[in-house]
Amino acid sequence: MDKKVGLIGAVAATVALTAALAACAPQANNPVTDEAAMNAVPAQDQFGVVVAEQWQGLYPNQYRTWLDNEANSPESGKDNYLETYPQLATMYKGYGFAKGYDEAASHSYTLRSIAETPRVNEKTLANCITCKTPQYTAMVQAEGDSAYAKPFGEVLALMTEPVSCYNCHGNDPTQLEVTNGFYLNSLGNSVATTPVESQVCGQCHNEYYFNPQTKATTNPYVGTEAMTAEAILAYYDGIGFMDWEHPDTGAPLLKAQHPEFETIYGGAGSRMAAAGFSCADCHMATETDEAGTKYASHYLVSPLESEAQQEKCAMCHDDIAAEVRQWQEGVTRREHEIAAQIELYIQQLAAAKDSLDAATLEQAQQIHRHAQFYWDYVMVENSEGAHNPEACHQNLDKAEELLAEGFALLA
Repeated sequence: MDKKVGLIGAVAATVALTAALAACAPQANNPVTDEAAMNAVPAQDQFGVVVAEQWQGLYPNQYRTWLDNEANSPESGKDNYLETYPQLATMYKGYGFAKGYDEAASHSYTLRSIAETPRVNEKTLANCITCKTPQYTAMVQAEGDSAYAKPFGEVLALMTEPVSCYNCHGNDPTQLEVTNGFYLNSLGNSVATTPVESQVCGQCHNEYYFNPQTKATTNPYVGTEAMTAEAILAYYDGIGFMDWEHPDTGAPLLKAQHPEFETIYGGAGSRMAAAGFSCADCHMATETDEAGTKYASHYLVSPLESEAQQEKCAMCHDDIAAEVRQWQEGVTRREHEIAAQIELYIQQLAAAKDSLDAATLEQAQQIHRHAQFYWDYVMVENSEGAHNPEACHQNLDKAEELLAEGFALLA
């Protein structure tokens, strides 16, 4: 299995029967019920955030399992995607991701990872810290869009807490809260139709861009119907947005981020979404402590790395590991095949562009832009197709069809 799966992992597939769905449904996380304990809210830091360590007395099981995420460290054997997909040096040429693109570590290392990436420089703005720490989330809540345009280094130096309790709960662990206002606005009416357990994950695991005028972190859609690669591409085309111009082809390119939420819930949605499952159902196992208290583990792993989660899957699947492996192998194989085609197309377009008339060149560059985006949208999604294999193959189909059109145009 690709090592990328260790970060986000694969979800279980469709649950066909209502009875099975009920049996697989998550156990509610036991909240603190003692009134005195509930009123004993720990002190907030300078940003108004109660950091995770402050909650360990009231929520020892959740805090202990949250600390377990430290095992998924940058030193734990991460892929260098520039080596795994050697074509990326050509595809991302002229953009920061060509300088460094490693498999992500867990939430415990979000601040360290953003501080150490070679993609930042003296021109980088604080908007790159979005979703790296709850303290920046609180800063944006307090200061509004102006916080996005601050200098990256200046703001990062103030941050001390990686992704933790506040990101998903605010300062009330008995509740779930989408603390990123930009994402809550982008959900639109879908707030009422998607599980809040998935919304709090989706507020960071999504496709976004930085508004060219305000520098604000922004989603290219409103509502789940518009959360498809095709609709997002149309949105970017409509506003003339690009992340960078490819130095060889001149194409105005886009860099997809990590559209986990869109892949699961966008458009027609995945089979898991249709069956009523949330991200937490698959990635946060229900466990029981020595006193017999059930709680939601905050150790975020692939369900294939959790015996408890696999027991849920086994109620509907004879061999969920084999199913997931088949999905991932199929998607990954096509990712490599199409990456080679994109690199070849870039080379041919670069060689031919000076001899093409303006209209043909524009069409060829548009094909480069679109085909690479459809491919990138699948490759960066972090489940290797397991979250929604049908949608992933459809996007790869579109990339292949565009490339075929482009090669014919250049012939």
